[in-house]
Parts: sequence; structure tokens; C-alpha cells
Amino acid sequence: MQPAAVSSRPWEESGNALRLPWGENVRNWTITECGALALALAHPDARQAWREAISLLASWELVINERTSLLTEMSEQALEPTLRPLVQAMLRAAWQRREESEAARATAERLALLSSASFEGLLIHEQGMVVDSNQRLSELVGYESSELLGLGTISLCVAPEDVPLVYHKMQTGYEGTYVVTGVRKGGTKFRAELQSKQGQLGERPVRVVAVRDVTERERMTQLLRESESRLRDLAETVFDLTVMSRDGIMVAVSGPLLEKLGYSESDFVGHPVLDFVAATAQPITEAAVKDGRKGAYQSVLHDHYGEHVPVEIVGVQSTLEGQPTRIAGIRDLRRARHLELEKQALQQRLERSQRLDSLGLLASGIAHDFNNLLVGILGNAELLSFDLTQKEAPEMLRGITMAAQKAADLTARMLAYAGKGEIGPPQMLDLTILVRELAHVVSRRQKTRSHLDLQIKEGCLVMGDRAALTQVFLNLLTNAVDATSTSGTVRVHIDRINHLDARWDSAVGAVIAPGDWILAEVRDTGRGMDAATKDRIFEPFFSTKPAGHGLGLAACVGLVERHRGALHVESEPGLGTCFSVLLPAANVMHDELAEVAHLRAAPCSVMVVDDELAVRRQMERSLRLRGFTVTEAAGGRACLDLVERVQPDVMLIDLGMPDLPGVEVVQELRLRGVQVPVVLTSGYLDSALEKQLAPGSFQAFLRKPYGVTELVAAIDQARHPHVTNRGW
Repeated sequence: MQPAAVSSRPWEESGNALRLPWGENVRNWTITECGALALALAHPDARQAWREAISLLASWELVINERTSLLTEMSEQALEPTLRPLVQAMLRAAWQRREESEAARATAERLALLSSASFEGLLIHEQGMVVDSNQRLSELVGYESSELLGLGTISLCVAPEDVPLVYHKMQTGYEGTYVVTGVRKGGTKFRAELQSKQGQLGERPVRVVAVRDVTERERMTQLLRESESRLRDLAETVFDLTVMSRDGIMVAVSGPLLEKLGYSESDFVGHPVLDFVAATAQPITEAAVKDGRKGAYQSVLHDHYGEHVPVEIVGVQSTLEGQPTRIAGIRDLRRARHLELEKQALQQRLERSQRLDSLGLLASGIAHDFNNLLVGILGNAELLSFDLTQKEAPEMLRGITMAAQKAADLTARMLAYAGKGEIGPPQMLDLTILVRELAHVVSRRQKTRSHLDLQIKEGCLVMGDRAALTQVFLNLLTNAVDATSTSGTVRVHIDRINHLDARWDSAVGAVIAPGDWILAEVRDTGRGMDAATKDRIFEPFFSTKPAGHGLGLAACVGLVERHRGALHVESEPGLGTCFSVLLPAANVMHDELAEVAHLRAAPCSVMVVDDELAVRRQMERSLRLRGFTVTEAAGGRACLDLVERVQPDVMLIDLGMPDLPGVEVVQELRLRGVQVPVVLTSGYLDSALEKQLAPGSFQAFLRKPYGVTELVAAIDQARHPHVTNRGW
């Protein structure tokens, strides 16, 4: 047998196996094994190729370091050095391929996640040809992603009237947002907001478009615009001027007042609100604008000519074109205030007219009593003229004096009711006596078969104005008698109480609190009132009488309230009516009355200032007989010349002097620092004169005619006001 020929290659070829010549510990690789490794690494999925290669090498007892993609040291020793670089190169290439594949897969997954999670539809197109879209777009328009690819997508999903707009934006490369009408697969339409942006896909320029359904937003925007429009129309209808501002800067203004102020719209827009507000009203206006205050407040504007215009401003927070805006409705108050002044003047004239009408009613009853008094005066005076020495002379003189006093009291009541009553501190009144006198007058003047039933407790004293309370109770008594003119009863009840029932919670007038009160009730058995009439009974100008002014009860409420009292009415159809008046009781203690009586026994120095000689002489004689020292001044100027030399304790000053009126005399005395107590005297006095004198300028008022007792009482009241002038 011949020995085998030695091959020129470093290994022997035996079948399909490659036998390596460097020892038994070296792995023998066959062509099949090398092909198997190459085939495993050639798998389309890089991650799967790497897994199969690792598995294959592990079956050959070869281990790969995953961090370096290289065979371990032990594995390297199992390979012939010439094969080692080849194997390592194959493994590095496979590992790098796997890493790149993993990165690409992660990127694709992130993009897919972002696309699927987007709230907006997304598409990518190149010159109108859609190359990709996300799931949200399919949900939005109702087409599958495959149906959206290609050239027809724009015409398919955009309303025909808006297709030219989309192509125009595309051709001009517009980047931004605009709104079109979208069309879904079923043909329904929706408002779509498109946001376009230029981009690159590889080397290809593309446009990325985000699509959002804004149908609801557009609807809400339209509703907001309609609401804003209605608000503006309403404001322009109700107000004289409507101003809209942001951060105190005016953005819109309209209304007829604009022209009356002498401005144009351009004068306002863009300027601060405060530029047109008077300086005195700027603090309240600035606070309202800064705080966004809602509701009404009053302010003052200045017009183009510099005149101040009083206004009422009603501010609310709203929107204008979707932006927060303050809307202020402005009313010009000049006309309203002018009308209010006219109304007040008219009301005063009507009240005066009603008072004079009531005075006429009083006159018919008073005239009878006054004539009776004159009979006594004239008769007794005529008898005395025959013989002053007759034994009945003192009795006749007393009759004349009493009749004259009653006549003076009747005159005073007429003047008081006519608004010519006394002024100064309120006087103490016996409500019992006042109501009795008024009831007598009303019954005498009324030709009626109604019966007056007086249930009156004695000593019901109040502090108040006689004229005002006369008007109140004369009105209530007259209404009650009128309600029972054919037949019936008018019951008057007056008493002192200190426990109040629940009815006073709903009374009109002042707030009632626990204390001592005088309750006066005037109840009639007339036909009564229904609820609607009773609710309006105290309204000005409302009357149930055909010829009534409708101011009687309305005036009564104001007069009672000024006396810190209240008025309540109860009435039902067929059950009559009851008016209840509650007035604070006058608390006069016996020791105080004794103190007043004691003070009246103390004479002092008195200056009598009157232009009538007869008046001065009568006052001088009356006071000297009672121990007073009297100095006379024949007028106002004479008084000013004498006062500093004489320095009297009290001054009696007539108001109606021709050379210098009493008011001016008092004013001059106070300017000179003369603090002598002053008693003003007059036959009647308009309450307007009181406003000409500072508070505390005079201490008492003495109404003419008067007797010696009233004269001395007025002097003591002036000297000791803290005792005799208790406030109400």
C-alpha cells in the first residue's frame, strides 16, 4: 500500500469535514457548521438572528460576552487563530445590527404611541398626497388609514367650499392655524381646526397637519357672541352710556350721553376710565374698577366743557370677543334729580294745600267757639264801661281774661296747623286734651249720625310739636268720621303702656323698642278695606276719596316717625278700620316739677326789646310787680347799644321789628360774644327762620298773646334749659 499524498493545504480534506492540524483541543469546523452560523446571523429579524446565533454557538460549547459581542477567552482558544478574526467580525456585525434594530424599534414604538395617544388627528402629505396618518384621524373622519392615503383625501374630507382655501394655504407654505368645515364618511359635517407646519421626510419636503374637532367650541363661541351682543343691546337700551374696559382702559363706548358730554368715541377708546371722572369721585370709581365691584354706585363725570355731570354706574364683569371685560352702564342723573326737586316742590305745595284745606275745615268749628268767646268779652266789657265800681266788676274782669285766653289758644291752634307754629325745643303736650279738643271740633263740623266714643286715660303726656300732632289726629279722626258718615261709631282709646304686642313688628315709622309709650287708637265701624287697598294706604297721592289729595296718611307717617313713633293699620272688609299711633311717653318726675316751680320764684334782670310801646309797658308793669328789674329797648339797634352797659340776665326780643329784625339782633349778639339767654317773641313764626339761627342761639319762644304766667315761665325756661327743656 502506498502512503497517502500529503496535501499542500495545512489541513486534510476528508469528506465535507475540515480537520485542523493543531491538536485535539481545537474545535474542528465543518462547512456545514460555518454555513449554519452565517445562516443564523442572516435572519431578517436582527434580534432573532442574534438569539439563534447564541443558541447555535452554545451547542458548540462556545460562549459570547453579551456586553462586548466577543467570544470569551476560553472560546477563543478553541479556534484556530486564522479563523478567530472572521468569527469575531461576524459576531460584531450581528451585534451592531441587533442594537440598531432595537433602537429603530424603540423609536417606532414611541412614535406609534405618540400618534395613537394624540387628541388630534395627524396626517403627513406631499403636495396633497397623503403618505401617513394616525388612528385619531381615522376616528375623527370615519375612514380607515388605508382609505386616507393618496391624492383624494383633501376633497374627500373637506367641504367643497373650503377646498380652495386648503390648497391656497398648502401652495403658499402657510404655517399656522385656520378653520374649515370637515366632512365625515357618512356625510355629516363638523368644524375642523387645521394646524399646518412644513417638515422633512428624509430628503422629501412634506407638510404635517394636525386636525381638531372644534364644533362645540365654535358653538360656545357663537353663543358667547350672541350673549355679548344681547348684553350690549340691553345696556344701550337701559343706560345712557355703556363703557367697556380692560384693566381700567376703555375698549368700547356707546350711547346717547356720549354726544351730550361733547366727546366722540375715539376720545374714550384707549384712554383710562379715570381721565373722565371728576377728582372728587375718583377714589370710589377707582376702587370699583380695581376690585371688579358689581352693582350700582354714584359718581361724577366731567364733560368736554368742564361741567360736572352726576351719574349712576352699574358695573358687571363680562366678556367682549371672548376676553374678560368690565361693562359699566351709566345713567345721567341730571334729569332725575331735576324731576326729584320738582316732585318735592309739588309735594310741598300739595301738603300746604291740604293743610290749608284742613284749616278751612277747622275754621268752621273754631268760628263758633270763637264767636261765643267774643260774646263774653264784648258783653262784660260793655257792662264794665257803665260802672267800674259795681260789685260784679271783678267777676266780669275774670270772665274777660278767661275768654281772651281761650281765644288766644284757638288762634294759636289755627296758626300751628297752618305751619306758623312755634319753633325751638319740643313742648310737653297732653295728648288727652289735644284729642278731646279735636274730637269736639270734628263732631261740631260734621253733619253725621256717627257716634264718638272717647275712652281716654288722663295724663298721657308726650314731647312733640303741637301742629304736627294736631295734623295727625285731625286726619285720623276725620277719616274715621267719614267712614261712618251714615251711622256707626268712632271709638278713640288713649292709654299709657309699657308692653308691646306683635303688631308693632310690621308697623311703619320708627323702630319700636321696649319702654314707656302712649298708645292712641282710632277705630271705626265703617266698611273697612281689602288687602290691596290697605297695602297702599300710606302711599303718597293714593286716596280712597274722590276728591282726596292722597297725602294725609302719607304725611302722618312722616310726622309720627319724626316723633320717634310708629303707625299701624288693621282693616277688613265689613269689619271697619283701626289706626294705632304709638308715641314715646314723656317722663316728668314730681321732683323735677317742684324744681321748676321753685325756679320760677327767683326774679332777675330782664331787657325787653320791642318796637311797640304798649307791649313794652305791659311787660314792664307785669315783671316789676313780680320783683323783676326791667330795661326797655325801643328796637334792635337800641338793644345792641344798651346790652353791654346793662348786662341783663335775660333778654326778651321781638322778631318783627322794622329797624333790625330779631333774628339779626340775636346773630349780632352772638357774634359779639354776648351769651345772655334769649327769649324770642312773636304772634306767629315761620319755621324757616329757625334755620337762620345757629343751634343754641336762643333758649325759649313766647307766642303772642301771652299772660304773665307764660311770660315768667319763658324767662325761667331760658335761664334753666337743663330743667325745663327735656328732650324727646
